[in-house]
Amino acid sequence: MHAIRLALASLLAVAAFGSVAVAQQNHDVMMHIEEVDGRPVPMFFFEPVGLLIEPGDTVTFVAASPHHTATAYHAQHVKSQRVPDGVPPFSSPVVPIGESWSYTFDVPGTYDIWCGPHEHYGMAMRIVVGEPGGPAEEAVTNFGPDGVFALAGLVLNQPEIASARIVANGAVSWTEIVEAVLAAGLP
Repeated sequence: MHAIRLALASLLAVAAFGSVAVAQQNHDVMMHIEEVDGRPVPMFFFEPVGLLIEPGDTVTFVAASPHHTATAYHAQHVKSQRVPDGVPPFSSPVVPIGESWSYTFDVPGTYDIWCGPHEHYGMAMRIVVGEPGGPAEEAVTNFGPDGVFALAGLVLNQPEIASARIVANGAVSWTEIVEAVLAAGLP
């Protein structure tokens, strides 16, 4: 009888572990630089620019072009905090072209992320983990270097990447906001 209980407990543990492993997913986010006809400055962007994932999922940031980072807007990075409370600061190193860096998002809420070298050109994105929440739910009002600098603030304020829309659609492509960003400020 003891052996049957032990076997049953082992089976339940394997089943529980297996269901957790299946639930966790990996999502790719591409980091791009793209030329724009008639403009001296290219576009710098994440694709998708808005993404819904579940707690425990991993996002792999892939450099389709050189010299990008994936960095949390966090007070310890001397920026406005735009990740859920209790989330430590995180940042990739500069990712070489064709390489990647991964981060597992465990805390539910809304995360705003920027590229260190290209924030002022608008390279920022939003990830909703489970459900919206936290400081990133507020509109960007500080466009200075210690806030959400320059065009990155414009990107994060686009209605197309509002958390509710990300949740409804699962992801938002850069193509959905590019015209508004170009019209508003890209040189």
